[in-house]
Amino acid sequence: MMFARDFCKKWDIASYHCRERFASKKNEVALYTFINSQGQAWDWVVKKYCQPQSSNKEAEILTVLYTAGLTVPKLIAAADNYLVLEYIKGQNLLTWCEEQEKKTQGQTITQEVVTVLEQLAAWFVNCYRILDDFYGYSIALNDVNLRNFIAAERIYGLDFEDCRAGTKVEDMGKFCAFALTYDPAFTFWKYQFILAVKDIIVKRLELPWNAVFLEMGKELQRMSQRRQRQDFSLDRLDAIK
Repeated sequence: MMFARDFCKKWDIASYHCRERFASKKNEVALYTFINSQGQAWDWVVKKYCQPQSSNKEAEILTVLYTAGLTVPKLIAAADNYLVLEYIKGQNLLTWCEEQEKKTQGQTITQEVVTVLEQLAAWFVNCYRILDDFYGYSIALNDVNLRNFIAAERIYGLDFEDCRAGTKVEDMGKFCAFALTYDPAFTFWKYQFILAVKDIIVKRLELPWNAVFLEMGKELQRMSQRRQRQDFSLDRLDAIK
């Protein structure tokens, strides 16, 4: 990949190489090591967009959130079709949750999970407050799946290109639907996880559970059509009404 001349000049970049590529459905995301002429090295994430206009959108939102003190990657550089971002070392929350489910043999929501959900609840509260104040209307993150959060010393949020005008209720419905349907879907542990989300995150956001539940059902129907999964039926939600 070729990087902009002004970026290379600003950081005195003498060489760079790709260390690791990350799974992404929409874009090319990879970890690069950049080295300057003095031998100083930085590990930064490069996100190259299939739709270049998304680059400007995410750059703006990241700048707003980072400037306000929210835990998101720092924007190192922006170009027409890619961003260079701070690399956050940690586990994405999906991998972390999968490990938690295996550790308890799918039976128990531990205090460790509760603590992470409390941290995530605080992150959501602050994120919505910052974005609503900046834009002057309600913003939905839209792509609120567990892969877009990193568990490090604190919870970090990633991937803001799909943000749009919308509601927290929509986001929480999607978040719950995604969390329920990671493979293997609809396990006992995942139902308990959603009930913990209800008691911690939904409550902290002061959202009515019946409205979140309705949005969860809508997202489940959309997922059923996208993935052609007949087992993603609404009666699977009876246990968490």
